[in-house]
Amino acid sequence: MIQGKTSVSKRSILKFALVAPLLFSGVEVNAANWLMLQGTQPDMVAPKGVKVPYRSKMPKVWGFIQANYKEDFGDVFVAPDGKNKTPFSYLNPNLEDQKGFNVFRARLALRGMADSENLVNYFFMTEFGNSAVNNLAGHDVATYFTDASITLKHIPGAKVRVGMFKTPGSEEGLQAVFVSPYIEFTTMTNHHLLERQVSDVGVAQTGKAAGGASTTHYTSTSVDKPIAAFRDSGVQIFDTFKLQDDWDVSYAYMYGNGTGVSHSSSNKQATHYGYLAAEKSFGKGKGYYTEAMKFFVWAQDGKRSLDSYDGNVTYESIDANRQRYGIGMTYYHNGIRFEAEYMKAKGMIFAGAKEVDTDPNPSVQDWQFQFATGDENEADGGYVNLQYEIIPKKFEVFGRYDYCDRLTNDIKGERQFKTTTLGASYRYRGPTRIDLNYIMKDAEAPGNPNAQKVLDNMGNRIAVQITAAF
Repeated sequence: MIQGKTSVSKRSILKFALVAPLLFSGVEVNAANWLMLQGTQPDMVAPKGVKVPYRSKMPKVWGFIQANYKEDFGDVFVAPDGKNKTPFSYLNPNLEDQKGFNVFRARLALRGMADSENLVNYFFMTEFGNSAVNNLAGHDVATYFTDASITLKHIPGAKVRVGMFKTPGSEEGLQAVFVSPYIEFTTMTNHHLLERQVSDVGVAQTGKAAGGASTTHYTSTSVDKPIAAFRDSGVQIFDTFKLQDDWDVSYAYMYGNGTGVSHSSSNKQATHYGYLAAEKSFGKGKGYYTEAMKFFVWAQDGKRSLDSYDGNVTYESIDANRQRYGIGMTYYHNGIRFEAEYMKAKGMIFAGAKEVDTDPNPSVQDWQFQFATGDENEADGGYVNLQYEIIPKKFEVFGRYDYCDRLTNDIKGERQFKTTTLGASYRYRGPTRIDLNYIMKDAEAPGNPNAQKVLDNMGNRIAVQITAAF
C-alpha cells in the first residue's frame, strides 16, 4: 500500500509540473523546433549562417566531438559462478570499467539544399566515437551513418522526409545531442526509448531471469546491431503552421521499419510515430537557445520480431508489441529553462543487461540484454529539469530529477529507479563548452528482497565532458 501511494505522489508531482506553466501562458516565453531544424534547410542563409539575398547550394560541413571522464562509486557484486550482477556500476558503452576517459561521440555531418528553389534538402551524419552506436555493451558493431535523409518541400503544409533520421518523439531524444549539458540520459529514456535492437533470444525463462518475477523474460543470444539512437528508416510527413499572435503548431507522422540505425530494408517491425506540438515564440535566440514555451504529445506503436533459440534449433517466433507514449513541455526565457515530461511504455520492456558468460573468471564478461515481451508489461517514468544561467549564454547551473518504474505489473519483477543530477556548464562559444555532472542514483525492488541486495550496490557517479563543435 505504501508503494502505491509513493507512485501516485511521483506521478502527481510530474503532472503538476507539466500543467503549472499554463498558468503563466500570458508571460512571453519558444523552444527549438527540432522537426524543422533537423529536417529542412532555411531560406536565404549561407553555409556560415549569414543571411544573404540569395539561396546558396554550397553544402555545409559540420560536426562535434564529446570527450569525457567518468567515475562510478558503486560496488561490484560477482556471484560464485563468476557472473557479474551489477552492470549498473559500469560505464557505457563498454560495461567493463568504473572509471576512465572516453571519446564518446565524434560525428561528422553534411547538409544543404540540392536546388536553387530550396525544395530538396539533404542531411547526412556518421559516428566515429566510442558510443553504443559503434560499441554496444562491449560488442563491436561497426561504424554507421546515423542519419541519411532527403526532404521534399513541394507540397504546402506537408513536407516529406525519406531515409534514416530521428523519429518524432520525446524532447530528450529529438533534440540535438550536443546541446544539452546533461551527460547521461534519464533512466526512462535510456531504458525504454533508446532501443536495443535484437533479433535472436534465448529460450524464455519465467522467474529465474528476474529473481522470481512472474513475467516471461528472454535474453538476447548475440549483440550485433547498434543502439537505435532514437532513429529509424522510413518516410515522414511534417510541417509547422503559424497561428495567431506568436503561436505555432507543428505535426509529424512517420512510418518506419522499426529497425533503428541499420541497413535493413525489412518492414516486418513496422512502427507508426506521431507528434503534435504548440509553441509560443518571442523572436529571440535560435536553436536550443530559442526563447519559447512549447507543449507536446507523442506516440509510437509497432511490433518487434524475435526468434527464440536453443543451440541451432528454433523454438519459437515471437511478435511483440512495442508502444510508447509521452506528454511534456519546455520553457526557456531570460536564462531560465524548465522542462518536464511524462512517458509510458507498454508491451516489449527492456529489463536490463545480464552477464551470460560461463567463465568463472570475473574479468571475463559477455553482456546480453533481457526483455519482457508480453502485452501486459508496463513501465512509466519522466523527469523535471531546471537550469539557470548565472552569466547569460556563458555559465549555468542545473538540476534534474528523473524516475523510472519498470514492470509495474509484476510484484517481484518491478524495479523503481530514482536519479538526481546536479551540475554546472561553461560555454566558450556556441555549443563548445565544458559540463560537470554529479549523478546520485538509487533503485528499489519493492517486492523482491533478494533483488534489493543486488541493487544496494548502486552508487553515485561523477562525469566531466568537453563538447567541441565546428
